[in-house]
Amino acid sequence: MKPNQNTSSGFQENVNETDPYMHPTFITLDASSFPHEGPWRVIIHSLVPLALFAVMLNLGVLGACLVRRFDKPMVFYIALCVIADALWVCVIAATFVHGLLGVKRRVYFTECLVHVYCIDCVIHSQLLIQWIMDVDRYCAIFCPYSYAGWMAKKSRMFFLAFSVISSGIIIKMFDGIFASRLYFCKHELIISEAFCVVGFLLKVSCGGKTSANLHVLIIAYSMNILLTTTIIFTSWRIIRTCTKSSSSKFSNKAVHTCFTQIMVFVVKIGSQMAFIISVRLGEQSIPFRLILYIICMFTSPIADPFIYGLRTKEIRQPLIRLYQRWNFLNFNSNQNNHLKMRV
Repeated sequence: MKPNQNTSSGFQENVNETDPYMHPTFITLDASSFPHEGPWRVIIHSLVPLALFAVMLNLGVLGACLVRRFDKPMVFYIALCVIADALWVCVIAATFVHGLLGVKRRVYFTECLVHVYCIDCVIHSQLLIQWIMDVDRYCAIFCPYSYAGWMAKKSRMFFLAFSVISSGIIIKMFDGIFASRLYFCKHELIISEAFCVVGFLLKVSCGGKTSANLHVLIIAYSMNILLTTTIIFTSWRIIRTCTKSSSSKFSNKAVHTCFTQIMVFVVKIGSQMAFIISVRLGEQSIPFRLILYIICMFTSPIADPFIYGLRTKEIRQPLIRLYQRWNFLNFNSNQNNHLKMRV
């Protein structure tokens, strides 16, 4: 007789074990380990209005880009950035809050794979858009004539963005394919989280991990290394050139744009680091892990609209005009109401 088989816990563990199999029907998302009482309940319920606030911020910047009619490539790329941020809030925040409020719920394995694919696609799209913006800024400064000729037609910047983002989305399809090829050795699969990602599926699987793990690591590290080296190189070249330039107007504009992109980069990398740290913590420091999840979800979607809105003239001016027009309409409406009351 095997050890632990005559104990209740050992017997339950053996009963739950089975021969390796693929494509389970259900997966249980168990968020009961997260705090739900006292002030934590208020924090969890406040995530919904916070998500709406983040979406409205991004829609405001998108509206400013539409007013400009994408007259510059950077305006178009900023529009893509805020769309990706809004999608990120809708995908991850909705799933996370639903999981926390549901505490413990069963989802279909295919639904879990859809969550994995959607989350990965949005994250990957955010990084690719950031990379396109860095390359676009570099080309505009150091190859102005070739850049102006290439970007003379708006269709070219649309095609460039579509090609890069589509290639990234197609590559991320392999995450779902590799996840669907995992083997599981338990009847009841429980993930102690509120949502599905590839890393959590790898933890509860018992086979087929190698190829999935390698693919996730290669794609994740490649994308982060590409983005980091690109922004370091382009920023270094721009700052180095501006210090030697005799035109103060050119230097100030180039450095201003450079630091705007650096700020967005730091926000995105910081959010990703918060997510990685929260996953690594596992079952330890669960309240702190919940805070890191919230930081990961909302830092970039809230910070990006403020950074672009305050530091980018092409975005700031339409927003100021919209605000002034709104105040003017409100003033006229109040004046009309006041005259009607007097009559």
